[in-house]
Amino acid sequence: MWFTDIYDNSLLENLKLSHKSTAAEWWEKPPVNPLLKVHIFNYTNMDDFFNGKADKLKVVDLGPYVYHETAEKVNVSYHGNGTITYKELRSYQFLANQSSGMQYDKVVVPNIPMITAISQSADESLFKKMVLNTALSGVDAKAFKVLPVDSFLWGYEDDLLNLAKKFSFDNEMSFSKFGILMTRNGTSAETFTIYSGENDLKQLAIIKDLNGKSSLDIWTTDECNRVDGTDGSQFPPHLMDKRQTLYVFIKSLCRKFPLRYEKEVTLFDGIPAWRYKAPTDVFAHPSINADNQCFCHLGSASCPLSGLLNATLCSYGAPIYASFPHFYTGDRKLLEMVEGLDPQREKHETFADIHPRLAFPIDGASRFQINIQVKKTSYISGLEPFNDGQILPVIWLEVVPGHISEELRNMIYHSTFSANAIQFSFKYGSLLICVTTFALLAMTCYFRTKNADDINSEKPEDQPTVKLNSMNSEIRS
Repeated sequence: MWFTDIYDNSLLENLKLSHKSTAAEWWEKPPVNPLLKVHIFNYTNMDDFFNGKADKLKVVDLGPYVYHETAEKVNVSYHGNGTITYKELRSYQFLANQSSGMQYDKVVVPNIPMITAISQSADESLFKKMVLNTALSGVDAKAFKVLPVDSFLWGYEDDLLNLAKKFSFDNEMSFSKFGILMTRNGTSAETFTIYSGENDLKQLAIIKDLNGKSSLDIWTTDECNRVDGTDGSQFPPHLMDKRQTLYVFIKSLCRKFPLRYEKEVTLFDGIPAWRYKAPTDVFAHPSINADNQCFCHLGSASCPLSGLLNATLCSYGAPIYASFPHFYTGDRKLLEMVEGLDPQREKHETFADIHPRLAFPIDGASRFQINIQVKKTSYISGLEPFNDGQILPVIWLEVVPGHISEELRNMIYHSTFSANAIQFSFKYGSLLICVTTFALLAMTCYFRTKNADDINSEKPEDQPTVKLNSMNSEIRS
């Protein structure tokens, strides 16, 4: 039995998110600023498509447009029961020197407010449909818009938003402007509650509930609705077992996301890490991955094509579908809907390189794509050339670690190599102690045995003399 668990346990105790501890301070204001890399699908032939001169739409992957993300926890409350509640505050700064384009670049993108308004009117009365059609014509709404990158991502004023609110028919759309990433910027609407690990380190950073609820009301089973996993910045150390699946809860997808061990890798300064990857079947059709049956929702017996997740109920009623970039791992039919897609594993998979002792990611890439479904509705014009249910790629995102502070690098380095050195000392020091103790015991036993043998070796010489003398005395007598 080695004595290294003492040091390991002491090290892991410092990961607990105790109020005013270093771990809690770094958790509230992480010493790492991730980079958000945005790729926009620019539609290049929408005029030919609408004029009947092209059978398919063509896209060009523009970007990345790179943003420096600053994130912190706000409205933080540490509770006596080993939980913490908080909101997230994020802001973004454009990095022109790392981007393949500028913020003011013009892009041709799907008109998401218009497509959403038409989709939401599908089950409404003829009168409401005709009113919406008249209103859309009045503002000359088209299926595609030309917008600056910055406006499309972070928000722009649009007349259709007022129409979308008026004809959303009791859904949750209430924004004064629209941007595809608008809800990422600023303070989160959601309140998270996580376990601090103080009462049980095995629950460290696990999300307990979202907005006070431990389950959602979106999917068809309790397991898929369960709020579980971490936010991806820290995992419970006991889960660092190559046979274990790690889970990250992604609020924008309203579901937990699995990561599975693939291999060992070596990072900066020779730091070892374990690489975990998103399974290739995570968005697969239930005929391929039966666990995904619960994600076929909205009262429909049909499921999306392989490679898609219907995120409509997570997107204020907009017909948004999530996938991997360029429909990587998706059904070939998705690639046939538009021209210009090129899925590649190295560029489009999601992975995380996690420290095997500290259980937090050191490197990795989170990559997802946002798509919109075109749902045509009778009595409303503007979407005639599309196939009903067609999926249009909009953007894909890549989040990677940015600059790691020197303080954090030193902590990772010493937690790895100093800990290993101490463990080595404990392990082989205890071995040396055992060997030395055994040697001392062996020497003690040897000398005790030798002394006993010496004593015994003297007795046979003395006793016969006595007997012989006795015999002699008897003879002489």
